[in-house]
Amino acid sequence: MLVAQPVFSLHVDRLTKSFQGSGVPVFRDVSFAVPEGQSVALIGANGSGKSTLLRCCVRLVEPDSGTVTLDGITLSGSSDATLREARRRCGFVFQKHCLVPRLSALSNVLHGNLAHRGGPRNWLHGLASPADRARAMACLDEVGLTHLAGRRCDQLSGGQSQRVAIARALMQAPRILFADEPTASLDPQSGKDIMELFARLCRVRGLTVFFVSHHIDHALHYADRVIGLRDRQLSLDAPTHSESVASLRAFYG
Repeated sequence: MLVAQPVFSLHVDRLTKSFQGSGVPVFRDVSFAVPEGQSVALIGANGSGKSTLLRCCVRLVEPDSGTVTLDGITLSGSSDATLREARRRCGFVFQKHCLVPRLSALSNVLHGNLAHRGGPRNWLHGLASPADRARAMACLDEVGLTHLAGRRCDQLSGGQSQRVAIARALMQAPRILFADEPTASLDPQSGKDIMELFARLCRVRGLTVFFVSHHIDHALHYADRVIGLRDRQLSLDAPTHSESVASLRAFYG
């Protein structure tokens, strides 16, 4: 009987990155693979290279060596066109929400369409096609913000702004969602709400989620698996059900 092989959204093989000009590695020989639909938390102490590793996975930062395959596309040595095609399949959510403050929530969500096509019809919701505007509203509905579609983003709370950033990522119709400390600038309740939203999106949309977090509780409660950087290498890779608050605290120690 043939056994179906897992399909990987992200495959990292022997990735190494050094501090510019120093030759001292941020991390070295990091390898892991993320199956489709899995939620993975990346943890580690300050300065361990978590954000750098996440950015290397989409070549926002160039690794020194190793290979990355994203949704079946090998990024190492790829052309600009190939890299753009791979990134179209990814949604990005960062600690800084990177919204246009003077534009409405709806217009900011519409900007997610720019991953697929440019032009002024994707700059402002008043210029957008009815179909694209309806899809942007549907993305706002998924994050519970349709009632704030017309509000300027500089009038939103931190939690609301992050929800708009997530809706913008959803507008790309991604297959994998990358998040770099998405709750770091939020109060505890807003942070919990955002992580519950990630978990629901992963389940409902079938998204693969790869997120960096300092919160042990978030890693345990909202990820299927936790990986950790320590001493410049991948020192932890385990299903979350096999870990505890105590064991993850010991990992930091």
